[in-house]
Amino acid sequence: MRFRLALDESKDYDKSVEADGVTFVMDPFAVALIEGIQIDYDDIVEDDFIITNTAGPNSSC
Repeated sequence: MRFRLALDESKDYDKSVEADGVTFVMDPFAVALIEGIQIDYDDIVEDDFIITNTAGPNSSC
């Protein structure tokens, strides 16, 4: 599964999650899929956001 971040207008049906003062808006189907992800910003090597599933490949989700 791949995730990506993008700037977009929020829709009436979107769900939002707040973490550390940042609000993430997503499609309601994505809410169950994001449990256990970690979002970091790498400004040294990649100069990009890195999304990691901390639940790992053996997760039961």
